[in-house]
Amino acid sequence: MSLLRHLFVIFGPLLLSLCALIPPFAAFAQEDWADEVVVRGRAAVGPALWRVSDDDSQVIIIGVLPVFPKKQAWKTTRIENALRGANALITPPDNSTGPGDVWSLMRNKVLPDRGKLKDALPGELYARYEATARRAGVPIKDFAKDKPVWAGARLRREVLQKHGLSENEPLTTIKRLARTAGVSSRAVGRYDSGPLFKAVNAMSEEASQACLRYTLDDIDFDMERAPRAAQAWSVGDIATLRSLYQGSVLMKCLSGSPMATATLNRSITDSVSAVSEALNKPGKTVAVLPLGQLLRKGGVLEKLRARGYRVSAPQD
Repeated sequence: MSLLRHLFVIFGPLLLSLCALIPPFAAFAQEDWADEVVVRGRAAVGPALWRVSDDDSQVIIIGVLPVFPKKQAWKTTRIENALRGANALITPPDNSTGPGDVWSLMRNKVLPDRGKLKDALPGELYARYEATARRAGVPIKDFAKDKPVWAGARLRREVLQKHGLSENEPLTTIKRLARTAGVSSRAVGRYDSGPLFKAVNAMSEEASQACLRYTLDDIDFDMERAPRAAQAWSVGDIATLRSLYQGSVLMKCLSGSPMATATLNRSITDSVSAVSEALNKPGKTVAVLPLGQLLRKGGVLEKLRARGYRVSAPQD
């Protein structure tokens, strides 16, 4: 697994799921999702599917969560049926990491002058950091000299691993089902991760501490609500899923960053373009997209509707 993928295990979903954000003012508040494409019914067996159609073509879209329990059971029948005879499977964007990015990360992740995290943080924040690690059963000795943003990031990575949470599922399973069905996969695009590394490493001390707080909020969610969200996802219970949904901490950490805003806009635009291109070919295509990117106001489904395509509700 690439270093970038490890970073996104740390922070939550892929960088290109930036629309799946932690809301600005409350750690567990709902995202601003578009009601008309969210709160109708539930699928009887398996995750919810949205259908985007135009004359003799359709794209069946599966929305996925930022993290997913590895042991979560879910019925794949609806996905297998969707993939049968499909032209292709569209997947979220890939990311590239250059050697310079890796070097920059390694060179800048530790505190200056051999400082220690305990001394660099306010007492109450370090106490919370220790308490979270203790509750998760994760040792933090190896993170003692990291900057706050990376100490939190590495802690979250360990929590995900220890508690059996993955950012690769259910996408990995869906890709496997596509191969079995003889359906080729293609990513929406490929993005350079360099700006992300630069933005994270350029954080001020205050911003780095704030990011640690957001990350601890995210860890709390991962341990307490992610399994419930995954269960709701597995049966297409969108109303419950909406009330539990939690997106990536990364965008909150980079709040106000022009790079983050531009990447968010690009990810939505590229996804809309990929679906539109697929609709130019008769038959059906299957797409997997982050739920936040798919359902938010101004997100993929709203933009596809604005282009004149028919977008079904999940129970159709």
